[in-house]
Amino acid sequence: MLFVIIGVPIFILFLPFMIILFPIHYIQRKRFEKKYANFLIENNGTNFFCYNNRKKSKEYIEQNIIPNLNGGIEIVYLNGKKVVSKHSVEFISQALYSFKKYNRFPHLMKIRNGKLIDKSINNPFYNVLNLNKPKTELLNQINRFFEIV
Repeated sequence: MLFVIIGVPIFILFLPFMIILFPIHYIQRKRFEKKYANFLIENNGTNFFCYNNRKKSKEYIEQNIIPNLNGGIEIVYLNGKKVVSKHSVEFISQALYSFKKYNRFPHLMKIRNGKLIDKSINNPFYNVLNLNKPKTELLNQINRFFEIV
């Protein structure tokens, strides 16, 4: 009962603000979606290797994986919640947020035909890191995902 007595007047008070702000937010979102779609089209064929600042894996990736990646693979580094990339942080953040096959980092993503395709390589990476499996299989898996022969 108390909720109704307090909630209804507050809702009525904020209704004009919501009516004004909703269309503004909607238009801004549509503009961003259009810019993001253009980003995907403009960067068609781009490959990304994404990793984060987890201490043990960061060091190994930077010393053993990144130097062995094909030159056409771009690096995206997540330092906490801060994205480090040569591309627009706004668009890379959106790409990271929209992962469909996320299962922790490291992660691969590629842009093909205006669409983002992603794949987690967390399990194979940690097999290499913790179980001392050869890194060549991991690198081959990365190259297969990016269609690099």
